[in-house]
Amino acid sequence: MNSSSLLPGSLMLPSLLGTSDSLIKAMSLWLASLLVALIYAAAGRALKPWIHPELAWPTQVLLAAGSVSLVSLGLQAWSWELYQALGIYLALVSVQCLALEHFGFFQPDRLNITVRLFAGFGVLLFSLGLLRELLANGTVFDHLQWWTGAVSHGSISLFSAENGLHLAGRVPGAFLLLGLLLAGKKAWALRATSNLVFKRK
Repeated sequence: MNSSSLLPGSLMLPSLLGTSDSLIKAMSLWLASLLVALIYAAAGRALKPWIHPELAWPTQVLLAAGSVSLVSLGLQAWSWELYQALGIYLALVSVQCLALEHFGFFQPDRLNITVRLFAGFGVLLFSLGLLRELLANGTVFDHLQWWTGAVSHGSISLFSAENGLHLAGRVPGAFLLLGLLLAGKKAWALRATSNLVFKRK
């Protein structure tokens, strides 16, 4: 990871660890983050010709806060329980937007890098959410009613939570699983590179 993406990636870490204790919660944060970023980028591009350079930073702060507020209001209307579950992590998306803006991730020539960053964030959230929920509680899609509005939970139970690995449901367990996922990705990339070199020989 280069230096320009180190800070945005680090700012995503608390949200990654704090909301990935269930798959629904993790993917909800990713979708909310994506929507906030789209609103922020579209509004920023539309207003840029009208903003004096000296007022750029205050404008960006207001846009980031306003984008998060819009998504928060929509989420409260859709599912109050989900909004409460995401808590402070939804507000942190505004800080992530400001960091991405500072490093030029919303510039048209860096759009592919921004897409890869959000895609990687989504893959990590999905993987951690699935693994942590499955290992800790033995369920998949717990709290699905937050999306559907149904009365029942609608989760798939594979085994009793009493037999689960409760460490996976806590932040230290999330750190360990994240490390294993990143190590596995690195090992896969090294193996693919070595196989490519071997074939060329």
